[in-house]
Amino acid sequence: MSDRIRIGIIGGGGIVGAHAPGYRASADRAEVVAVAEPVPEKAPRLRELFGDRIEVYPDYRDLLREADVHAVDICLPHHLHLPATVAAAERGAHVLVEKVMARNTWECDRMIEACDRGGVSLTVCHDRRYDAAWMALKRVVDSGALGEVTYWKLDHNQDVNPATCGLSWAADRDKLGGGAIMSCLTHQIDALRWYGGEVAEITCMTKTVPERMAGETVGVVVARMRSGALAHLAINWMTRSKDPAVLNSGEKTHDRSLWYEMVHVCGTRGEAYYMSGRGTYVTTHDGRDVREFVECVDPVPERGFAEVATGTWRGHERCVSEWIKLVRGEEAEVTTSGRDVRGTVEVAEAAYRSAETRRHVSLPIEAVEWRPACASA
Repeated sequence: MSDRIRIGIIGGGGIVGAHAPGYRASADRAEVVAVAEPVPEKAPRLRELFGDRIEVYPDYRDLLREADVHAVDICLPHHLHLPATVAAAERGAHVLVEKVMARNTWECDRMIEACDRGGVSLTVCHDRRYDAAWMALKRVVDSGALGEVTYWKLDHNQDVNPATCGLSWAADRDKLGGGAIMSCLTHQIDALRWYGGEVAEITCMTKTVPERMAGETVGVVVARMRSGALAHLAINWMTRSKDPAVLNSGEKTHDRSLWYEMVHVCGTRGEAYYMSGRGTYVTTHDGRDVREFVECVDPVPERGFAEVATGTWRGHERCVSEWIKLVRGEEAEVTTSGRDVRGTVEVAEAAYRSAETRRHVSLPIEAVEWRPACASA
């Protein structure tokens, strides 16, 4: 495809700002021509991001019916991912949908089926798989430097109050698909599956603070991987120990505040970690030079952790850029098709079942249609 493909954005919320650099970086391959956003006051910002020539529609169904687009980028609340994807697939438009893919595996399956019927691709913007520092840790794990992996620890720390941060819909369990686990611990769940393979069984406990949101604000998950390794994942949406200015700068820092995200992996011959704002590091336990396995930043210490060399790209930008290549029929490094990341939603859903039943849950689980909160009363 030599001409630029035409993109429609469905949803004009805050996350669109993270997608916009990907379109700017791929301006020779694609152009955003339309955005669906029902709040008129958001139109000026959308035109700043994508240009004055974009058409702004009040409803995504209007966009799909009237705009000449090859593909759509869905940036809507989670409960709308399924209907918007089905509508786009029926229109014959390729789909990029912001994570998390859907509220449960049943909805994921319907999205996959719709895109198969429509003959279009389905990609999920799980941005960590495309982020330079997270990709560096993937290179470490795949290099064999750590030996047999025995343990994973993945953390996510934020202060999220949906009522005060412009995400009022996230306080609603039925719109979010649960709570903090489905919303943001799915970053860590997806990374765990990407790095270490599939989960075999899971145990979960949650803590809800009703004045904040209907779903949980704190969640702890313990998992056994099919490989035999153990994993510990935790999310805390009630910590202010990370300075947002530092977090959002994208620059490395060695301040004393808590990390936003952290991944620690231990093996029989070494260990490695990624920490937001600080980088990706690796060490061996038996004296092997880590540079035999991955490129590192000089100077490399004789003992202790060496810093792994990384690029500077951010995940959303790279994901959008690779998706555009995919839609154009070019060679693309897309690792988050609907089928690739359906399992991420399955793990989160299994965690909820464990928390509800206070039992271990083995995977795979049976996919069942979403049950609204009022139906469980």
